Amino acid sequence: MKMRRFNPMWEMENMLRNISNLIDSTIEKDVDISAEFTPIVDIWEDDVNVYFEFELPGVKKEDIKITINDDKVLIVSGEKRIDPNIDNKTCCRSERIYGHFHRAFQLPDDLNTSKVKAQFENGVLTISIAKSEVKTPKERLVEVK
Repeated sequence: MKMRRFNPMWEMENMLRNISNLIDSTIEKDVDISAEFTPIVDIWEDDVNVYFEFELPGVKKEDIKITINDDKVLIVSGEKRIDPNIDNKTCCRSERIYGHFHRAFQLPDDLNTSKVKAQFENGVLTISIAKSEVKTPKERLVEVK
């Protein structure tokens, strides 16, 4: 497996997520089980495509929305809904996260956003975006006068 070089921003994001989880687990509070959460994502690439793999366990396919806007921003949003049959039960402990999610990624210019595929299987959303063909600059002879 080939890995990309160290990216300090990704490490900072992971550290902030871990600190937030630590604070949440140590402070007693009323639990809001309909909050907002951030699904984790892996981004891969090969010679042909760039792949985004989101972990979305418990999310239904019809509750996911994928858009790419004119500024080449990939937006994945949706909602993980609470089981409607839970109303007649008393919760003793809840560690799963429910609610809305939203992730946005600025795409590089070398991606062809008209060639996008999405697949949702076993709680993993995989989005593949084709890379554009590399355009070689044409040479033009400039005459000096």
